[in-house]
Amino acid sequence: MRQLKKQFTLSLFVFFVSLASAQTPEVKAKLKSLKPVDYPNRTIELSVGFAAGGAMDIVARMLAQKFQDYTGENMVVQNRTGAGGFVFHRWMLTQAPADGYAMGLGSNMIIGDSLLRADNKWSYHDADHLAFISYEPIVWFTSSSGRLKNMPLTDIVKVAKKDKVDVRVGTIAATLMEVLTEQVEQTAGDSFNQIPFNGGKPSIAALMGDHIDISFGFLGEVRGMGDKVRPIAVASQKPIASLPSVPTFNEVFNSDDMNWVIWRYIIAPKGIAPAKRAWLIAVFNEIMKDERFNSELEKNGGIQDRSIDTPAKVSAELDRMAVAERKFYLQTGRLK
Repeated sequence: MRQLKKQFTLSLFVFFVSLASAQTPEVKAKLKSLKPVDYPNRTIELSVGFAAGGAMDIVARMLAQKFQDYTGENMVVQNRTGAGGFVFHRWMLTQAPADGYAMGLGSNMIIGDSLLRADNKWSYHDADHLAFISYEPIVWFTSSSGRLKNMPLTDIVKVAKKDKVDVRVGTIAATLMEVLTEQVEQTAGDSFNQIPFNGGKPSIAALMGDHIDISFGFLGEVRGMGDKVRPIAVASQKPIASLPSVPTFNEVFNSDDMNWVIWRYIIAPKGIAPAKRAWLIAVFNEIMKDERFNSELEKNGGIQDRSIDTPAKVSAELDRMAVAERKFYLQTGRLK
């Protein structure tokens, strides 16, 4: 565990060295002209629903650093952890003040929480979706020291089914990670021992300790681990540039619907004053044009779509993803 912490600390150091400011005086002047006179006059909080060191936290800290570079204003990351992101989502939708000082790095996992766990008390529609950041398909990893080392996913499934091997898979309850695991079970005709975690980083740590056999995760969470972990499948329609030789789940199981990504965006309570909101949107849009920032995102597995460049387009994309997710929940009996 101590060695993992050292690796993570070194990785963060590399991140922030490479995130040296790339904004121009013209961009700074533009943002300054849009900035409200009395805002901000204190630190802005960017909350994230997962623990430090996880993929969401890494991206949030990169954003906070860039926000400060572009504006000269302070932004701090607050980890509001618990229940696989649900605690953060509930706080954002029901408690966070709409004053421009409380926002978060949200994800499409808010859709599942809205459909399955919010008890109709709130929905992702109740939030303001300010800016798209990136998306990243879910990846399954094994460890180089575990009992499944060097085995492709096809062989793992065969062994589990034929020899009744208890394959332990890290997941997050009531999220896309669980959805993917259940899809694999249904397609393979076998069941796994699902072990719940509150995020990718603790699941990866359990994998490294040989407490589980397979962990979900993202590249940023295993960066610096070298060949200690091995990606075995990607939940995307086609292989991704950052893992070109890793097969997709669709290829492994001859399917076309095992496409589950974590989609990251800036979320805030509705009702922020128009001038504050316009400035925040402008700042994040400029950050997303920063080539150094985007290069670092890509190194951590993040994929961009620059066509999603307005709050309305962010909301529309969330609605599109909600249709597919709702369909799966209906098929599996989670929703009636």
